[in-house]
Amino acid sequence: MAAIRPPTAASLPLFIETHLGRVSPLECDQLGHMNVQYYVAKVSDAAWHVMASIGITPGYIRERRRAPAAVKQEVLYLKELLAGDLVRMESGVLEVSERKITFFHRLTNVETGQTAMKSKVFTVMMDLDARRSTALDAEVLARARQRLLPAGSDE
Repeated sequence: MAAIRPPTAASLPLFIETHLGRVSPLECDQLGHMNVQYYVAKVSDAAWHVMASIGITPGYIRERRRAPAAVKQEVLYLKELLAGDLVRMESGVLEVSERKITFFHRLTNVETGQTAMKSKVFTVMMDLDARRSTALDAEVLARARQRLLPAGSDE
């Protein structure tokens, strides 16, 4: 029996699934379309999974007292989602530097395969006690660089 090896950087998927669900009728506006606040909420939930993929877990945040703070978000609404639609969010790291990470999220209608929404979230790593920006830990920076999406992934 062959030993199980951990994945190498080259074998890691660059996009990871960060949400799989459906549009609840409670998430819809009076026209029956998913409301803007719920798109943003799904991005917020997805952020935890993509951050964990580079080592920024809830435990890391509690122990190190560091976390990415969103400073800007760009959202493109491309197709309407309706109550009952099945959705899938994929997320990845679009850009990374010493203090900043830009995350990219793509929400797709599972049934049609159409992209319904794209979002870029620009973050700065924050020291939660000093309330100032700080450098990413070397391990986090290295993992984020390993997971960088190819150019044009956000198109």
